[in-house]
Order: sequence, then structure tokens, then C-alpha cells
Amino acid sequence: MEAALRILGDGLSIAALAIIASTAQSAWKRIPKGARIPMQWGLDGRPTWRASKGVGLLAIPVLAILILLSFTLTQLTYRVDGASAVIVLCVRATLAAALALSQLVHLRKVMETLSDEGDL
Repeated sequence: MEAALRILGDGLSIAALAIIASTAQSAWKRIPKGARIPMQWGLDGRPTWRASKGVGLLAIPVLAILILLSFTLTQLTYRVDGASAVIVLCVRATLAAALALSQLVHLRKVMETLSDEGDL
């Protein structure tokens, strides 16, 4: 059962990473070279700081890979059983969904901001 839960967790991680990577690639194609990517917005809705295109579009994918891959590597090294395996699966599923959602929300806001500024 633990192996099945680990494989299910790997599948969820792969699905989340696929969503994250495909949205980053789509945004990369639409955003012109040299554009500065908004990374954070203030209470007034305007960007408070920006990053280069590479950093702005690859920050969440790289972070997601590191976090989700750490679960895979940890589960290959340490055995979890019973209720612990279910808890680990729940944590992995929640993190995978949260990372994918954060990518989608961030890119939507980036596209809106760049479109409003006339950079798209």
C-alpha cells in the first residue's frame, strides 16, 4: 500500500510540474525579450518589484521541482507506513496543487499587468 501511495504522489507531482512547465513555456513565448516581469504587487495593485524574464518566469517552476523532488528522494530513502504514508500523500497533493495554483495566479497577474502597460 505504501508503494502505491508513493507512486500516486509521484503522479500528482508530475501532473503539477507539467501544468507549471507548460504555462511557463506559454508565457515565455508571449512575453517579448527584455521585458521585466512583475513579481510582487502592492496594495494599490501596482508592481512593487520586477525581475528579468528568465528569473520571473522560472522562479516558481524551479522552486516546485526542488520541493516536489525532495519528497520523491526522501521517500526513496526513508520508509513510511500506514497513517504516515497517507499523511505524506496528503501533504504532497496539497503542495503540488498549491504550487500549480500559485503559478497560474502569478502568470495571470503578470499578463494583465504587462497588457495594461502595453508590453504585450
